[in-house]
Amino acid sequence: MTLKSKELVAVVIPVYKSTMSDLELIAYRQCMRILSGQHKIIIVSPEGLQLPAEIQQNQHDTEVFEERYFKDIAGYNDLMVSRQFYRRFTDFEYILIYQLDAFVFQDSLHEWCRMGFDYVGAPSLQDDAFLNLGAEAKDKLRLGMEQSKPVLNGGLSLRKVRTMLRYLSVYNFFYPRWTGNEDKLFCLDARRLKPMQLFIKIPDWQTAMDFAFEKSPAACYALKNQRLPFGCHAWERYDRTFWKPFIEEV
Repeated sequence: MTLKSKELVAVVIPVYKSTMSDLELIAYRQCMRILSGQHKIIIVSPEGLQLPAEIQQNQHDTEVFEERYFKDIAGYNDLMVSRQFYRRFTDFEYILIYQLDAFVFQDSLHEWCRMGFDYVGAPSLQDDAFLNLGAEAKDKLRLGMEQSKPVLNGGLSLRKVRTMLRYLSVYNFFYPRWTGNEDKLFCLDARRLKPMQLFIKIPDWQTAMDFAFEKSPAACYALKNQRLPFGCHAWERYDRTFWKPFIEEV
């Protein structure tokens, strides 16, 4: 008997509405343009949802979960820290969570998988003083990153499936339930809670910034010597003026 080999990575898009806004369409179409040729796209949605027409036309694989997970942010957080979610993707070594407020610039997904991290997302500081910093404030952002432990945001994030399952099994042995934002469990508390830090490998903030920007993209861009990352998250929320020329040119 031969064991089935795993595929390297799938792109997982959460969809909870039957229509998409203009900005969500931009995010979805860019995902199709950059990633769909080389990677399987899987839609995650609530039971009974009629998917948007454009998604239906592309005939993606789908994974359906209980409606309660899509009613609010708390429900979505519960889904993303549940082992039942990751069990659906055990045919893959990694999944890329691609929410419809993300955007990717090039397909370096295989390269990121080969780096061996268990969880990667855009590094961002929680302090509102670091929102929408201009390029001239790059030193302020760097100092904040060095002095703090930034959140690696989950909206565009790469996750190793086997590690997520193991990590959550250990976490649930010690703690009954996680009630915060799901991405904090996989980065902040992976550093803080022992023995959790032994079970997950995450990059430093400089490396994570090569993966994606979120808050203060102009300062991130200046810090990276005017190099774009693999992608970005919440581009329509954090300094849309900065992102406008980059997104329009594609």
